[in-house]
Amino acid sequence: MPAFAEEAAWDWRAGDLIFRSGLDPMDDLIAEATQAEFGSVAIVRAGSGGPHVVYVDAEEGVTEAMLGDFVTGLRASDYAVYRLQDMADWGQGDSPISYNALLVAYGQAADRFRLMGGDTYYGAELVYLAALGAGVTLGVPVRLAELAQGHPELEAVFLTDWQEHPYCTYVVSRDDCWDVLKGTAIVTTAGIQGASGLEHLYPLPE
Repeated sequence: MPAFAEEAAWDWRAGDLIFRSGLDPMDDLIAEATQAEFGSVAIVRAGSGGPHVVYVDAEEGVTEAMLGDFVTGLRASDYAVYRLQDMADWGQGDSPISYNALLVAYGQAADRFRLMGGDTYYGAELVYLAALGAGVTLGVPVRLAELAQGHPELEAVFLTDWQEHPYCTYVVSRDDCWDVLKGTAIVTTAGIQGASGLEHLYPLPE
């Protein structure tokens, strides 16, 4: 079924969350380690010409695309849509979550170090903070030590360019840097998708 036909079958609202993979290799690796269904998450917003999607691209940073373009080429099983149940029904008008994503983060760079806060963002962080600004907590941050346990490839990714990491400026070795980083925490798509208060909109189980 064409992407636009799929989108038309789904009664979208501003603030809906779309989960998919293939936007950021690090997101996808974290998803694999956490056994998450998808690596990245985006926010639907109302815009000229139809619904838009705000998300973090590994190269472009916080950007947006038309919803139809965002799901073009994806099968129904390649993405999922959720809605926050306890938010007011904004219909196709701008919602607090989509507004927060644009107001705070649009145009900022992608965060290759996965640090909470600051002026760079990763996908799950963008959605987490946008929802938090609307009074909703989506999931719980997870320590890097827990994420990387049994997944040395993930530890290696977190330590990429460790000499440039803001938290490792004063350490002298890769191991010392990991001793610092392993106690920090990040939000994940697994945590957001598993948060209470989310309604699964698309695709619905048959």
